[in-house]
Amino acid sequence: MSQPDPVSATQLDACSREPIHIPGSIQPHGALLVLSESDLTCLQASANCGGFLGGDFANLVGRKLVEASVSTAEALKLALADAGMPTSPVTMEIGGKRFDVSVQKTEAGLIVEFEAAGPNDAHFHRMLQQALADMKAAPDLTAQHERAARFVSEITGFERVMMYRFDADWHGQVVAEHLSAPVDSYMGLHFPATDIPVQARELYRQSWLRLIPDSSYKPVPVEPVLNPGTGKPLDMSFVSLRSVSPIHLEYLRNMNVAASMSISVIVDGRLWGLIACHHSQPRLLPYGIRAILEIFGQVVSFQIAARQEAELLSQFVQATEIQSQFFDVISGEKNVLDALVKYTPQLLRFMGATAAAVHVNAQTTLLGATPSEEQVKKLIEWLQTKELNPILETDALSQMYAPAAEFHESASGLLAVKLSRVEPHYLLWFRPEVVQTVVWAGQPDKPADPNERLTPRKSFAAWQQTVTGQALPWGEAERKGARELMQAINALVLRRTQTLLSENVELERRNTDLNSFAHIASHDLREPLRNLQNYLRFLREDHQLEFSSEALRKLSTMDALVTQSKELIDVLNTYSNIGRMEISTRTVNVDTVVNDVLASLESLIREKGTEIRRPRPLPVISCDPVLTREVFANLLTNALKYTVRDGRWIEIGAIEEPNAPVTFYVRDNGIGIREKHFEVIFRIFRRLHAHDEYGGGTGAGLTIVKNVVERHGGRVWLESKFGEGSTFYFQLQPAL
Repeated sequence: MSQPDPVSATQLDACSREPIHIPGSIQPHGALLVLSESDLTCLQASANCGGFLGGDFANLVGRKLVEASVSTAEALKLALADAGMPTSPVTMEIGGKRFDVSVQKTEAGLIVEFEAAGPNDAHFHRMLQQALADMKAAPDLTAQHERAARFVSEITGFERVMMYRFDADWHGQVVAEHLSAPVDSYMGLHFPATDIPVQARELYRQSWLRLIPDSSYKPVPVEPVLNPGTGKPLDMSFVSLRSVSPIHLEYLRNMNVAASMSISVIVDGRLWGLIACHHSQPRLLPYGIRAILEIFGQVVSFQIAARQEAELLSQFVQATEIQSQFFDVISGEKNVLDALVKYTPQLLRFMGATAAAVHVNAQTTLLGATPSEEQVKKLIEWLQTKELNPILETDALSQMYAPAAEFHESASGLLAVKLSRVEPHYLLWFRPEVVQTVVWAGQPDKPADPNERLTPRKSFAAWQQTVTGQALPWGEAERKGARELMQAINALVLRRTQTLLSENVELERRNTDLNSFAHIASHDLREPLRNLQNYLRFLREDHQLEFSSEALRKLSTMDALVTQSKELIDVLNTYSNIGRMEISTRTVNVDTVVNDVLASLESLIREKGTEIRRPRPLPVISCDPVLTREVFANLLTNALKYTVRDGRWIEIGAIEEPNAPVTFYVRDNGIGIREKHFEVIFRIFRRLHAHDEYGGGTGAGLTIVKNVVERHGGRVWLESKFGEGSTFYFQLQPAL
């Protein structure tokens, strides 16, 4: 939800560029050393090392760690030697005090952090176990958020714990909250994206937990300022003690927050949100509790991802059911454009829209409560200047296309699909404006004094804003449905306008019948046939001595028939799947594709003693490599089967002409084909010989070849002389 920024663009730019990963200082609840990996010479140190660790650690820069503490140096070497690097802090005793010590290996050297060791209480682990069980049992995401906030509050003692979720524009909203003291509630409030700048969000994404025990602390400098090894300030991106931006500290103090902690929630590699903790007094949590919370944050992230995936799957299932019904309806119509108009309620239900527009061949048809025809035509003209790839979606059209403000009530939301890569054919769905009341924590668009230094906002009082010009957002299930409908209409409409109607009607009927049969065969016939074949084997094995030779022969015949039926089902599934596959074109070296096919046919080539000829390297073209492999596999398999004489050979080549598609060919000196069969052989299940001749086969290979080539926008044909051989030619072009 885009809103005005709370400070000037210049200030925001300065804030977003603040180098918070190299603050040059740490928080005072710990100490930091940067040591050389070779001999643990101190390269940099926080100024409080002497006071925090003991006088021996004062003025350590330039000296070896062993000079300050032999036991500490030995303990650190031992920890580093154990698996190369400690994966979690180790406890060390220095000057009679226990410290949690963590180490990370960086370009600048070994960064060693020291914090006072906390209690190792098994009670916290039991609390974590119970919390994870509660999270798993939560009935929905809302309950899951609430239970997460409650657990973090109980284990940390923070007065306010919030589940804070980012939206697509990086504004945040508090979606759950647990209060353990009479402090202000922020439940349901929105926060502008500028409250957490982009570089801060990136650090949250990289680290699971961030603690500020005292927002009024005085930073402890790290000396010297520049690391001797790198000549640069020390990168503290992953340092727990890293000092915090003064702007953020002031922001916390403006909220009356003395201590703060954030646990990152990361879903699919993206910062989903934060578990944000506030306390009105300084509060330091020992490492043991923080380690438990890091684990908890990861589990929460995984569970939210799983919940979202389950919800998305449910939406897909519901949407797919609606979409499948609609595909069945329009696929049975002769004129798909008329079908879209005829079945307007189904088209709108298909996308959860209130209106739609179909623009094909310069003709615009409006469906439902759309903007005016003139407004839609101008909108389509604007769409032609955009890269849809293949869809464009927005829930705030007027922010993208200013003239849409005139019809925001009927069309604040737009999902547009370009039906062709070449022609300006479009399908548009519209959603009406949904007026919303958003409650912000403080006024987000309050102007700032341009002469004032950059400061965080001071007011967090609830501020209501009425948001207009926005529709309900489009979901992934709807985006997927739009792409699939685009493919279906591209096949059913554009091909009918570009080719003969009779051919497309026949193709549609064939594909509809074949897909239905393939579905039934796959799910209803495969298992019974497998069981039948097993029982035939059992009969032969268990009763071979009891059956007559004639009975055994009949059993063998039945087994052969079952095998033949299974082969037919497999071919049907292959044909059906190829017909439904989305063409994914990219630059392909056809020689590589052919080499792969020849490798798979190597045993058959050797058995037949066939010579494979390739006069010159094949070109590089744009095509779908998987489907192109199917073309060569079927053509080469056929050539091997029907080349039966001595001196067998197969030639694979390409004909390249200026300003023309590349023509590939597969030529053989086999049995050849009579001219009267040239068209018949491309029809499914049409064989010119008995089933058991020439190695068998189902008669679907050339049908698959034709299907793939035509889906690429190309064509396939042959030249043949009966008894002398055949040449199959085909061209591939990127699909529309």
